[in-house]
Amino acid sequence: MKERPSVSIITPTYNHEKYIAECIESVLAQSYPYWEQIFIDDGSSDRTCDIINQYKDERVKYIRQENKGIWRLGETYNKALQLAKGKYIAILEGDDFWPPDKLELQLMALEDTGATLCWGKAKIVDHRGDVLEVFPKGIDHFMGLTKEQMLGELLFENPIASCTVVCRKSALLSIGGFKQPPGLPYVDEPTWLQLCLIGGFLPLNEILGCYRRHERQVTSSMKASMIKASRYSIDFFRSQPEEIKASVAGSFEGLYTKLDRKEKEYYYYAGRANMLEGEYGEANENFLRALFMGHPVLKAKAVIGIISNLCRVDMAWLDALAKRLK
Repeated sequence: MKERPSVSIITPTYNHEKYIAECIESVLAQSYPYWEQIFIDDGSSDRTCDIINQYKDERVKYIRQENKGIWRLGETYNKALQLAKGKYIAILEGDDFWPPDKLELQLMALEDTGATLCWGKAKIVDHRGDVLEVFPKGIDHFMGLTKEQMLGELLFENPIASCTVVCRKSALLSIGGFKQPPGLPYVDEPTWLQLCLIGGFLPLNEILGCYRRHERQVTSSMKASMIKASRYSIDFFRSQPEEIKASVAGSFEGLYTKLDRKEKEYYYYAGRANMLEGEYGEANENFLRALFMGHPVLKAKAVIGIISNLCRVDMAWLDALAKRLK
């Protein structure tokens, strides 16, 4: 097993010198020893490379590439997947870390159940490592779901933090590797949606990863792109064969009504994203769509959006109001 690790840990990293040591130490501390950690360094300009190379464990493997950036993240992930020797794939980005029993718990569960993917709760921590919250708050909701029911859930929210995932490499290869459709600054949601079509997802009511939230993080600095990408799940579902759509709709109560509501609300949030990027004409068009298509609360929010757009007023103040109007 030492020559052919059971788990290949994919670790994309870029300028993570502040966090990379904690990331590596959390893997070295795993109670399950049969792993390899594949670092794909996306052209870091800090001391990330030097810190990784201080670790002489043969299971730690370092590959450096020219910077591809967030819009080619799928290529980075799939480069590591091609090098992976393990039966299972785990994900741990360079600014995240794990509890010591993570791999042992999940491999035992996967071997016992035959699930395609195992996931669990994540601690969301700040740049100092202080816990901000646990995500998701209600994992019991996802226990015992069929793959059709889980796919229905994934159309409306992604409760699966990448740092908690362990999945079968064979399943990933069967869908062509990690997915990053054009316009999406991440690989997790589209990959989970594709994997959910072929096998069951197993949630564990355990902390299985620690996800770090900080200012330099892509998801913190690309809010407009993240909002625009939120429509992907709607288009994904509509692209599926009729038999799959019927199967999911039959297992998930009110699916089409909820998808319709999500699409209408998308136009409001797309308008906000347009404003953040200075695309005021497109913002107005999206707010108008939300106004004419939406329910009364959404119409009110769309009117405020139109006024803010005409006045070129930052809509950040609407966050609190939007939450109250939901």
